[in-house]
Order: sequence, then C-alpha cells, then structure tokens
Amino acid sequence: MASFYRIFTLMFMLLIFSISSATAQVDIEPASEITKETFQQRVDTGDLLLVNFVGPGCKNCKEFAPIFNRVNTELLRESSEVKAVVVNDMETVRRFDIRKIPSVVLFRKSIPILYEGHNEAEEIFEWIGESKKVQGRYLNDDDFEHLTQASTGSTTGDWLVQFCDPERPQCEALIASWEAVAYRLKGKVNVATVDISKNPNLVKRFSVAIERTPYVVFIKDEKLYKLHRKMIYAPSIQLENFMSVGYTESRVFKVPKERTFFDDLTESIANKLKDTQASVPGLFVIIVVCLVVFSLVLCKVFCGGSSSRGFSSKGPKKGV
Repeated sequence: MASFYRIFTLMFMLLIFSISSATAQVDIEPASEITKETFQQRVDTGDLLLVNFVGPGCKNCKEFAPIFNRVNTELLRESSEVKAVVVNDMETVRRFDIRKIPSVVLFRKSIPILYEGHNEAEEIFEWIGESKKVQGRYLNDDDFEHLTQASTGSTTGDWLVQFCDPERPQCEALIASWEAVAYRLKGKVNVATVDISKNPNLVKRFSVAIERTPYVVFIKDEKLYKLHRKMIYAPSIQLENFMSVGYTESRVFKVPKERTFFDDLTESIANKLKDTQASVPGLFVIIVVCLVVFSLVLCKVFCGGSSSRGFSSKGPKKGV
C-alpha cells in the first residue's frame, strides 16, 4: 500500500512538473519581428495586427519586450484573430507620428489605434478586446447635416470633426492618435473624419484650405470652435479636457449653413464673371451695363403698365 502511494505521489509530481514546464514554455513565447514591407502587406490586407513599434538600441523597448510577449502568449492561447508582431523601423514610426518607443498600435481594417494606457499585459489585453471595432466615423456631403444636425440645433450630441486628405502625410500621421481620441471620448463626444478629396460641398461650406489640413473643429449647440494645430496633435487626454471646459476659452463661430443649389448657382455665375473680367475687361463692363439696362426696362414695363391701367386718358368719370 505504501509503495502504491509513493508511485501515485511520484506520478502526480511528474504531472505537475510537465504542466509547469509547458506553461513556462508558453509564457516566454516571443512575438515575431517582421520587416516594414511585410508589415505594410499585412496592414493592407486588413488583418487584425497588434504591433509593438521599437527602435535600435532602445533600452525601454527591451524592458517592455517581456510584457508584450505575455500579451502575445495570451493571444496564442485563445487562438485570437489578433496577431502580435514587432516592427523595428524608425521610418514607419515617424510615418504614424508615434512620439515615443516602444508604442503599441492595433490595426483593424487598416485603421490604427494607439494604445495610451499603462505598460501592463492585462490592461493591454483588455484594451484589445474593446478596440477591435473602429471607433471614429466617416461623414460625407450627403449625410453630414443629417447625422450631426450641426446648424439646426443638434440632438445627436457634440461632434469633433477632422477635415483631412488621406494622401497628405500630415493626415496619415494623425490617424492612429485620432482613433485613440475616438476611443477615449466614446459615449461623450462623436468623433468623425471628412475626406476632403471626396466631399467638395463640405470643403466649401466650412472653407477648408487643403494646404492647412488636418483642420479640426468642435461643434456644440450650433457653435463652432476651431482647434489650434498644437491641440490637434496633443495627447487624447488633453483633447478630452478641451471638450469638457477648454473650448470655452476659444473663439466661437456660427456653424455655416448647409449649401443650397442657389448658393452654388450664384457662386458659379460670379466666378464666370470674374474670369470674363480677367480675360476681356471691356466685355465685363458691357455685360454689367446690359444687365442694368435690362433691369430698368423690366421695371418700366411692369411699373408703367400698372400706372396706365389706373387712370383713363379722358380723365376721371363724373359722378351720377
């Protein structure tokens, strides 16, 4: 009987040792490092990619590596669709305007979101679960006013809107931090983007200068507040403070009304007249004179006609 207990105890200890060894092996599973070319290919395919951006000779990156490896381990254990990788390329870091390394960025459908929490595996893993869905919205000429109700007394809440051209490096660099802003302000402020290359009516309505993009406005209670360039690139916590109280210290503008067909027509006529004046100055004067004469003739016809109907050429009739 005693030998049976010894054998059982020995087998149990071997089992515990095997489990511990297997766990230890999984716990040290490192995330694979990929080249910037491979990284871009996987981003373009829309993969759910968790990237640890590091740099050569970075001491903090080496200290963070075991934490990121723990996150990678947990993703592998759960057979998650999110794959963790390491990218060691400063050109890519600068492209996404990443201010410090190491930095963790989650790409979903090619859209990145920057992690701004503590360097703790559990917190990062929880953040991944909450960030799989793209937070920011995209507005266009057709649905902007309907969704924001910007100039009609909004009942859909406050809006933080970025006007940007995705082809401009300044705009591309803002994408990761902009999604982080949308994540932080979720449930408080609606965060959206307008692609100015596809929405000319909104560009005209808000007088957006392409060379000054990204251009960001905060819309609240039919009022518009323009964000300073430094504020646009500020950490999301500073933007959150601006949305709460900081906007009250900024200059306030009236939200421009939605453009109508008549607005576009008159602007088109004005532009054509300007072009005519520039090419043939004398012709412009002739056109203006003709318009004035035509207006006077119309006035004479209608006003004169009504006057002639009011009196007889023979004078008023005598009473009975």
